[in-house]
Amino acid sequence: MKQRDITAALYLRLSRDDGGDAESNSIGNQRDILHRYASENGLLIHDEYVDDGWSGTSFERPSFKRMVSDIEDGKVGIVLCKDLSRLGRNNALVAFYTELFFPDHDVRLIALNDSIDTGHGENEIMAFKSVINEYYARDISKKIRSVRRNQALKGEFSGSHAPYGYIKSPEDKHKLIIDEEAAIVVRRMFQMAADSLGVHQIAQALAEEKVLVPTMYKYLQLGYKSNRFDENYPYDWRATTVKRLLESRVYVGDIVSHKCGNKSFKNQKLITLPESEWIVVEDMHEPIVTRDVFEKVQRLIKTKKRANAAHIDNIFAGILKCADCGGGMNFHSHKSANPCGRFLCNRYRHSSSTDLRKSCTSHYVPYANIYTATLLRLNQIIAANLNEEDVVRQLMAGCDSSKAAKKMLAKLKHRNGELDHIIRKIVEQNALGEITVATFSKLYSGYINEQETLSEKIAALEAELSAENRDRENARLFIAAVRKYSPIEELSRELLLDLIDHIVVHEATGDRRAGTREQALEFHYRFIGKLPECVVPNEHMTSVP
Repeated sequence: MKQRDITAALYLRLSRDDGGDAESNSIGNQRDILHRYASENGLLIHDEYVDDGWSGTSFERPSFKRMVSDIEDGKVGIVLCKDLSRLGRNNALVAFYTELFFPDHDVRLIALNDSIDTGHGENEIMAFKSVINEYYARDISKKIRSVRRNQALKGEFSGSHAPYGYIKSPEDKHKLIIDEEAAIVVRRMFQMAADSLGVHQIAQALAEEKVLVPTMYKYLQLGYKSNRFDENYPYDWRATTVKRLLESRVYVGDIVSHKCGNKSFKNQKLITLPESEWIVVEDMHEPIVTRDVFEKVQRLIKTKKRANAAHIDNIFAGILKCADCGGGMNFHSHKSANPCGRFLCNRYRHSSSTDLRKSCTSHYVPYANIYTATLLRLNQIIAANLNEEDVVRQLMAGCDSSKAAKKMLAKLKHRNGELDHIIRKIVEQNALGEITVATFSKLYSGYINEQETLSEKIAALEAELSAENRDRENARLFIAAVRKYSPIEELSRELLLDLIDHIVVHEATGDRRAGTREQALEFHYRFIGKLPECVVPNEHMTSVP
């Protein structure tokens, strides 16, 4: 007998997919069992291969791959493990190694607790064991995902470490509380961003002032050491770090979960999920910044202000939209007589082909015209002294009044309660034989149909009232923003971002030389969109020459 034939590789593995068996499958317990068997059967131990914390559904495990390399080099003749599930819980790959790879390399597999020893011929039970092991991992994975999703829906924080600016509550690890020392830096970052400083400028300012980067701060103050931690660069603020913090909704009190996932329980590679699938629960902890400041910063981050030939500060960057293609309006500065420049449809100006260029028109509008029209419109809004009730009433135009809707909702719910009682009563009468089956069937189906119709009407009214509540809150926020200002003499970037969401630019009509040129502008305001004309006269459309 060759020495290789009695030389064994001891393979040990433990992970979360072992569920309640984790104690019996501990690395120490596996080691004792395997060493005892090797000693009792005169086997030589080449090495131990331990994958602690690695799922059996993946075979990209460091120690397993090292064992495979040693097998290919002819160093091992036996693979010894506690049971087949230690080798893996992916049926297809287990079959590959047990039926192809090991036989091809004359390697004998011994799984002690499953009474599997390929040196004694084929073992029919092995295939069934492998299938069961995979389904066990699938079930554990499903339960873990269910628990995590339930935590996400309840708005519980589930990260290993709290975000910069927060710490976990000592009473509840799923709750965040403010870490005031770091929160001061966060507030300052948001204020700098709201003052139109870019992420690179903010990062440079923090670095120059020797503010500790989040990983260094957490290490020195809280004892957390990240794998991206570098003690040699404690103040090395990056623009990407600043941008990531400024975009995090955790700072307004929200918990955002389910941003990443796996393709399957077998494939542990993380994939980024679309924002529509994220789970967001608002107001779960004390915010560090207000929503108003946060939303303003998001708009500034998304708007790329590009330099222009005349070095003019384009305060309308990201605000003007083409009425026909929906794209942005590109600013083109002048060095000549008119120092302000003009706006053109971005698709029209930058299309690489004639066909694409023809898909939209220029929508040419001078900067001065946009500026004058916007200044006039905002002064009209400020001078109108808007009333919240008037705005809400017009936003809800076409819907039933709140009073009538609430009265109807109460009436429908009352009838729904009566139907519950009636249905319960006729079911009891049918069970006691007090009414015929035909009568019961006719009454039951009629009442059930009525109740289904009622449920639809109740849901529609509740949605309508919910929409009114949202409109009322949005109207309140808009009016609060307007009342921060008195009549203005000139526009600023901050003013535009506070009050305007976007301005839609239509293609001009008429002839400029003949003095008949007109161009319509639609103003869409923050929180409320287009303001109804009856609230502020001539609001729907503004024309510029």
